[in-house]
Amino acid sequence: MNDYSLVLIAVLCAAIILLFIARFKLQRLNKSLQDEVAKVRQKVATIEHDVSSLCVSGLGVDERVAGLERRIRSLIERLEELEGSDSFEHLQEFQGAVELAKKGASVDEIVEKFHLTVDEAGLLIRLHTA
Repeated sequence: MNDYSLVLIAVLCAAIILLFIARFKLQRLNKSLQDEVAKVRQKVATIEHDVSSLCVSGLGVDERVAGLERRIRSLIERLEELEGSDSFEHLQEFQGAVELAKKGASVDEIVEKFHLTVDEAGLLIRLHTA
């Protein structure tokens, strides 16, 4: 029975040693996992900060785009008002008179076609002929 007791004690000592080794390995693994979790948490915090910054930036861009859209709508409305007014039609006629003056038309031709005064037609010819 003495040999049996020694074998049993040896087996128990080996089991205890194996348990200590396993515990040590588990502690190292646990520490490694905790370090990895800390790194992941830091990365998540950085990403959350970046996303927050992007959201704030996006809101600023949205506000600027909305302001530009309002301004464009206002300019379109103003342009439509001008196109509907008599001054716009007169401006278009005036542009036609300028083109005719550039082509070398006479004062009489411009006066007759665009209903300008003789002085206006003469001024256009002097300004737009080389």
